[in-house]
Amino acid sequence: MEKQNLTVIVGNIFFKYRSYFFVPVLLFLIIFTKPQISFDSKITDAFFDIFGFILALFGFYVRVLVIGYKKPGTSGRGTNIDVKEVVTDGMYQVCRNPLYLANFLMWLGLAIMWWEIYFFVVIVGFFAVEYFFIIKAEESYLSNKFGAAYNDYKKSVPAFFPRIKNFRKPERPFNWNKVFKNETNLLLFILVLLPLIYIYEHNLWKFCISLL
Repeated sequence: MEKQNLTVIVGNIFFKYRSYFFVPVLLFLIIFTKPQISFDSKITDAFFDIFGFILALFGFYVRVLVIGYKKPGTSGRGTNIDVKEVVTDGMYQVCRNPLYLANFLMWLGLAIMWWEIYFFVVIVGFFAVEYFFIIKAEESYLSNKFGAAYNDYKKSVPAFFPRIKNFRKPERPFNWNKVFKNETNLLLFILVLLPLIYIYEHNLWKFCISLL
């Protein structure tokens, strides 16, 4: 029981500071690692760059589906876990944590484009640890608050690894305004990733500076 309580405590800390923990990790990786050419082949490198970019876009698409169909009071960017209702439709039929799945896919796509072993291991390891504890904390909260309603849902839907075939379009309308308001900056960030990584990978930044 004490072990579970400690897991929940750590999960709540990760949840509260989830927007900040990753910043120094990412800065460290950018400073001390450099994107590599996949298997020393420009053709292969182009393939994996495009694959990683598409994977990141797919992760963003999952976020759009979650945000666009989101019910008020069900998830947000607060620092404390506070949910008014258990959501079981839309992407929440695919897995119980679709936003975390989406974020992981986006950063996995970046790791594939970067193609550096330490970058990949740290990215995957960081999110695996962070989301493990956060999910445990959320599950404890939801189980205590909603009881059987959440526990039955938990038994029928996977926590993270998705079952795509389970997706059903919710009856409520899709909220494009909420998507544009919350996700535009993230989309722009993803769109500039590929050219920025290419410039950094091939040392084109030195050429760009020489033109100034």
